[in-house]
Amino acid sequence: MPELGTLDRRQIASLAGIAPFTRQSGKWRGRSFIGGGRGKVRAVLFMAALVAARHNPTLKTFRDRLVAAGKP
Repeated sequence: MPELGTLDRRQIASLAGIAPFTRQSGKWRGRSFIGGGRGKVRAVLFMAALVAARHNPTLKTFRDRLVAAGKP
């Protein structure tokens, strides 16, 4: 991603495809989802997070707490 030095954090998250988009219309509230951006960058970040959540005790505790709270 050669744009890293010229964009802010929100633009970089959107470009990488990890910025959340919320589906809402009036009173109806939908779920947030991620998508778009560069799929290869998103896949690499996902794999790095998966390995870190399995092997780093601090991140493993954090992930387990989120899953116990019902987060996907």
